[in-house]
Amino acid sequence: MTRDQYLEMCEMLGSEPVESEIPVEFGDLPEEIQMVLSIYRMLRDEWEYMTGSYIGKNLVGLFELFDIYNIELAEKRFYIELIHLIDSVRINEMRKASPSNQETAN
Repeated sequence: MTRDQYLEMCEMLGSEPVESEIPVEFGDLPEEIQMVLSIYRMLRDEWEYMTGSYIGKNLVGLFELFDIYNIELAEKRFYIELIHLIDSVRINEMRKASPSNQETAN
């Protein structure tokens, strides 16, 4: 649900929007987070082909992307840590959602 859809729903229901429930949009994020998410999306996904499991982003070319986007040397560590954090969350979420994980849960 987008911010506009949420606000429209509240208007239709005659209720006040709750700030903590308003969906966050990409443009609402700090500029650094927008940048790191853009860079993250450009990195190639790596898969374990026998099981079809996602194993994370391939970081080859990361420093070239930093150069293209003029990321300062002092900020590179912060960006790398964010990329690893995002990837860790994505790996865990994809493992939870995998069909093999669903079969063992039943």
